[in-house]
Amino acid sequence: MPSTAAIRLQIETTLANRVPAALTLKIKQAPELFPTGISEVDAVLGGGVPRGSITEVAGAASTGKTSFGLSAIAAITQSGAACAWVDVSDALSPESAAAANIVLKRLLWLRMSAERKQRVTDKPWSRLEQALKATDLLLQAGGFAAIVLDMSDVLPQHTIRIPLATWYRFRLAAEQARTALIFLSQSLCASSCAALALRCEPASIQPFSGNGETDLFESQQYTLVRERNRNEISPFLHKKPSTRVEWRAETLWSRVR
Repeated sequence: MPSTAAIRLQIETTLANRVPAALTLKIKQAPELFPTGISEVDAVLGGGVPRGSITEVAGAASTGKTSFGLSAIAAITQSGAACAWVDVSDALSPESAAAANIVLKRLLWLRMSAERKQRVTDKPWSRLEQALKATDLLLQAGGFAAIVLDMSDVLPQHTIRIPLATWYRFRLAAEQARTALIFLSQSLCASSCAALALRCEPASIQPFSGNGETDLFESQQYTLVRERNRNEISPFLHKKPSTRVEWRAETLWSRVR
């Protein structure tokens, strides 16, 4: 009786001409990366966030999620590409975006709540559902190098209600549109659909001043943890352990003074 190896060889030989790629191992190509504008972070990520994939950035309030998103969008818009920011809670500050050197004429800002006072009485799921539909439309329209879906103020109990099918659809749409889709949230929610998963943490607290010689809050220190990165060229590379890096962001008033 022929061995398993012999049978496999016979099948591969028979199908070689009919279906060349049937049993051929495909090596994943390295994706195009967009630098985030943060040298410490880009070094850990191998160059930046991937184009045509989902990047999740999760963390509690004041841990650097928005600063990360603003820096990445600033770098992309400065290269001449168009981007979009889907703002679930109407939390984006145009002044902060401009101070972060974002080219505003290349940024489409979609606000799910036109009046800030509505944020108290509005149903969060209603605004989140609108944001998901808007993101879907932007991906289908194409033409955006990067899209940020800002869910920073949405509680995890609402984001976990998003069906897994939605994340799969976003992943395929981002790949087809060659768009870097960036999620900002309090907890990771896109599961295996995200090629890059990052977690933000507060860094060690620095003294406000030293002998009165240092201005207060000139910059803020953050910690970024790379939880998952599926952008390796070869699928046989061992899974890298979580990597932690600290980075610093200037405060708004120190940029504009």
